[in-house]
Amino acid sequence: MPDPSLSDALAEAAALAPAEEIIRHTLEIRHPDFVDDTGERDSAWMVADTEELTAPIEAAAPVKGGQWVRFNAVGFSFALMPIEPGTTPEIEITIDGVNRALIRYLDLAMESGKPIAVAYRPYLDTAIEDGPQMDPVPTFEVAEITVGVTNMTMKARTGIDLRGAFPIRQYTLAEFPGLAGR
Repeated sequence: MPDPSLSDALAEAAALAPAEEIIRHTLEIRHPDFVDDTGERDSAWMVADTEELTAPIEAAAPVKGGQWVRFNAVGFSFALMPIEPGTTPEIEITIDGVNRALIRYLDLAMESGKPIAVAYRPYLDTAIEDGPQMDPVPTFEVAEITVGVTNMTMKARTGIDLRGAFPIRQYTLAEFPGLAGR
């Protein structure tokens, strides 16, 4: 079943992989306590996978919605974690070239105890002005951070806990005696 959050153009580019169409992967790391030099709410880091990118973000974005923003060129990768019974699905994001500014932001976040969010936005090189090619933009909550000398690794979750029963409401005989049958 196709992913309804993907734009038709991104789905086509991913399926056909034409040489002239490059998918630009970006991440935004944000937290309620991240502010810029003027005191405005800010993202800690807007990063693009291969080279600097200036692009519009979706109007509904919690920070700088509808504005054009600069994504710094930083190497990063992400991988889905294995899905096993009884575990929460996670992704692992590794960002290379971590600088002191990001470390300062991470220190602020750890002091507050509020979660860090990571938004993933794919763009098509031939349609940057159209904005991110996923709607809604997937956002993950960081569960764990490991900072090394040259990189940082985050484990992040979608915020959907799949460990519980589905549907969430339990239909019991005490509450719904008609379930017993006759």
